[in-house]
Amino acid sequence: MIVLKFADKDLIVVGAGIAGIHAAIAASRRGLDVMLVERNGSVGGISTVGLCSPFMRFWLGNESLVSGIFEEVLFDLHRRGGLLRNSFDSEILKIVYLEKLKKAGVMLALHSIPSKVISTGRTIMRVSFLSSSGCMFSGRAKMFIDSTGDASLAKMADATLLSGNDDGRNQALTLMFTMSNVDFERIREDVRSRRENFFKWVSPDSNPLSVAGYFEEVDEAIKKGFNRLHDYFFFIELPGTGRVSVNTTHSFGRDPTDPFALGQSVTECMEQIDQLLSFSRKYVRGFEEAKIEKIAGDVGVRESRRIKGLYVFTGSDVRAHRKFEDGLVKATYGIDIHSAETQKMTEKVKNSVPEYSDYYEIPLRALVSSEFDNLFTAGRCFSSDFEGQSAGRIMPTSAGMGQAIGMACALALESDKSVSTLSKNRIIEGLIEITDRESEHSFERILREGV
Repeated sequence: MIVLKFADKDLIVVGAGIAGIHAAIAASRRGLDVMLVERNGSVGGISTVGLCSPFMRFWLGNESLVSGIFEEVLFDLHRRGGLLRNSFDSEILKIVYLEKLKKAGVMLALHSIPSKVISTGRTIMRVSFLSSSGCMFSGRAKMFIDSTGDASLAKMADATLLSGNDDGRNQALTLMFTMSNVDFERIREDVRSRRENFFKWVSPDSNPLSVAGYFEEVDEAIKKGFNRLHDYFFFIELPGTGRVSVNTTHSFGRDPTDPFALGQSVTECMEQIDQLLSFSRKYVRGFEEAKIEKIAGDVGVRESRRIKGLYVFTGSDVRAHRKFEDGLVKATYGIDIHSAETQKMTEKVKNSVPEYSDYYEIPLRALVSSEFDNLFTAGRCFSSDFEGQSAGRIMPTSAGMGQAIGMACALALESDKSVSTLSKNRIIEGLIEITDRESEHSFERILREGV
């Protein structure tokens, strides 16, 4: 085994999805020497490799609940033609992420996973990493952030982890894909003329166009032998011409941390995609000439392991729109559980319309390990119960967690204090100080302009 190098850093962030990227940039802009380690061959995680678009609801009225670096990302996407309100182009997003990481001075390592954690008492001292080419490197740091989604670093450190619902079952997995050559005018006409064939929340005038339903077509196709369809067909318009992101495949009852189960899930979802292509061309108005553009290189895992922190964020916190003294991350997206039971169509499900009247907060304590003084988290493996995680896992909220804990780490090292003792206001002020003001209020403008 070849040992490539030893890195001595202020902060090591493991996992370069949207949460880890925001954490690394925030900490580096504040002056920390940061290394970001990612298992894939590109950064962005589910937002890029996973083709997961759009950014789910992160605003109330015209006010964005997640500002700072995330708003810069929106601004940079918009000026490059890669944003349609909250729908985005995954390839342009890769460019934006890498540009920002390079400008911030973050050291980036790709195709690498943690292989060993050395700790003393409540302190992680060093982490070894293994690359896909069989090489090893090691990193020592004052602080570590686990933004792997699967809490991989915390698991290697033998930290206490949570997983699944009360029965230990995890959420469904989804393999996203994009299609092109779609006729949106035909789709809008169809939605206007047959409202009962779609979810109640679907509007032909939405921007971007977001459509879920086709209950009649699905029923007819199943009767004619389409045996891999679920109860509805769901897609969202993407930037560009005639492009959509399809969020319809599901793989139920698999352990998302089991590599063999993941292989089964990807195969299962790929079979669904093959049939969805034939289904959409034959039955869905506006898709007659559609073709597959891209299939995600990484299956979408909604929930696997979660780190136990100083506070476990709950579904009750979401329902009550709870605010906290150390509430750093604002969010409004509700509890969203994908299981075989919740995906079955009933009149109640068809007629349900999400309401966004208030926000809740995720506290700093939910991003701080309860067992290690220098281990923190951001993204879908944050400290939460099954329901709380289902709401807080979305990409904008994960970005908010990342930039908040990245800044908190920098301020704690700066002031020689523990992260959990920092004031909410000081962390927010720190984020304001490092944010590019050119992008300030960009999302409000984008919403107002409707482009």
